This record gives sequence, structure tokens and C-alpha cells, in this order.
Amino acid sequence: MNIADIVLIVLIAAALVFAVRATVKNAKSGSCCGNCAKCGGCSKK
Repeated sequence: MNIADIVLIVLIAAALVFAVRATVKNAKSGSCCGNCAKCGGCSKK
């Protein structure tokens, strides 16, 4: 494995972690997506 392969694996792993975090955050009931005008998540109490 050379350095380019290692960098590619790290980038893919980081993208996967961010995707899982976003999915978990969006799955929580009443969670805010960051754009409350769009989803109304913050107003659900």
C-alpha cells in the first residue's frame, strides 16, 4: 500500500462517518436539520 491508497481510505472513512452522523441526527424525533424554515424540526416540541 502506498501513501495515496492510505489517503484514499482515510477520506472514504471520513465521508462514511459524516454520513452516519447526519443520518442519526436526522432520525431523532424533533431534531433540527439546521434550516428550521424548511423542515420545522425545531418547532416540534
